Amino acid sequence: MSMLSSLLSIATGPAIIYMFAGVLLGLIFGAIPGLTATLAVVILIPITYTMDVTVGMSMLIGAYVGGMSGGFVSAIMLNMPGTPSSVATCFDGFPLAQQGKASKAMGAGMIANLFGTLFGWLCLLLVGPALTRVALSFGAFETSAALLFGFTAVVSLSGSNPFKGLLCALLGLTLCLIGYDTVTGMPRATYDLKLLETGFSQMPVLIGLFVCSEVFSQVEEIAQKFIVPKQKMIKGVDMTFKDFVSYLPNLVRSSAIGVAIGILPGIGGAFANFVTYDQARKADKHPETFGKGNINGVIAAEAGNKGTIGGALVPFVALGIPGDIVTAVLLGGLMIKGITPGPLFASEHPETVNAIYNSVLLASLLVFVFMIFVGIRLFPYCLRIPKHVLLPIVLIFALVGTYNLNFSTADVWVAALFGLVGYLMDKIRMPKTPMIITMILGKSFENYLRTAMTLSGGSLLPFLTRPFALIFILATVATLLVPVAAERRKAKKEAAVVQKVK
Repeated sequence: MSMLSSLLSIATGPAIIYMFAGVLLGLIFGAIPGLTATLAVVILIPITYTMDVTVGMSMLIGAYVGGMSGGFVSAIMLNMPGTPSSVATCFDGFPLAQQGKASKAMGAGMIANLFGTLFGWLCLLLVGPALTRVALSFGAFETSAALLFGFTAVVSLSGSNPFKGLLCALLGLTLCLIGYDTVTGMPRATYDLKLLETGFSQMPVLIGLFVCSEVFSQVEEIAQKFIVPKQKMIKGVDMTFKDFVSYLPNLVRSSAIGVAIGILPGIGGAFANFVTYDQARKADKHPETFGKGNINGVIAAEAGNKGTIGGALVPFVALGIPGDIVTAVLLGGLMIKGITPGPLFASEHPETVNAIYNSVLLASLLVFVFMIFVGIRLFPYCLRIPKHVLLPIVLIFALVGTYNLNFSTADVWVAALFGLVGYLMDKIRMPKTPMIITMILGKSFENYLRTAMTLSGGSLLPFLTRPFALIFILATVATLLVPVAAERRKAKKEAAVVQKVK
């Protein structure tokens, strides 16, 4: 079956109805803090047992795209990321909502969602095989170098006090070391406490730091009836064509970074969310406005994490390797049907591959249309209910969602504990972002670096002799040195002006 006939079959058959149901469930799960796209896909897999493969995959891909897209709603309206991929969206989205510009932020988020997903889809369709070859060339050295580059975001996202940011980043890395060593199996810093044996998973920590802590902060200001002021939400996108053209470089750059990160197995949208935001801030003419309501911050964060959808599907389709947690669940859904993705997947099951490609395209369009005509008015209305009603609901959903991750009460206690930690960090103005960045990347960085060191016998030379690893090392050095050089040039110019005046 050709791509066009597959597209028409899905668009005109029962698959589109099931896909829309998946999109709706994904959007709802993405918009509610504590519930994720992964959970939405897991819930739907049993329903697909008796379905045709094309219909079932359409529904699951719909939930995947919808879940990844829904997180920006609560990030903008509540300052609570619906998914880990929307943490950086809070940085500028919520300040815009506080300024009464939620419609503008939501419109930018929808455009970035659509653009990032379609960009990833095009890459999947046109250069998927070439990207697969690049992904295959990534070993432990290249991946650890890429993760090291990701750590540079800590520097620029540390706020006005880099020392505090570095301290929080080190705290995040320290927390990553707690639990059983994945190589030796020996316990590290567990102190014979069962709660610490499995270490701290990133999702309970993230929910605690960014959702529970925000609930505690809002309770403190309970006299203020609503979290954000009343918004004038327009139907459609609050963006002119001229605005779109000005945002285009940011959209392309962020989407491309998202695709590149999505290809690397096990890293995903949370990593892309921070890296694209950081790069957009560095490329902007007014980086000091980021964190205060710069629309480019919303665009970069959302385009980047949606680009990972197409990127994550590249190794999934070509090699049978899941690019993130959700594609790992999708792999399970295919295997239930007796289909195992791998090098022969495209030739043996072309109709299923076409269905996956077309489902990404149609699901992104369904999300965009629904959000324009319904979501942009419905979701802000649902989230703008009095605090004394909204906050308990959000807290319950967050803790229930935390429990559902591993069906563990220990995760709930971790979320509650880090909710208090996050609340105290806000009080003493310690940045939480560096801590969560290092927690997300730390465990993977440790595993890849140890593997690399084992392969090289302890030598760091391969980081300089392997091309892709060297590129990331140079990018890391440049990212750290360029702002310092720019600051020095600025200081010299100011000193020259002062000298001239004298």
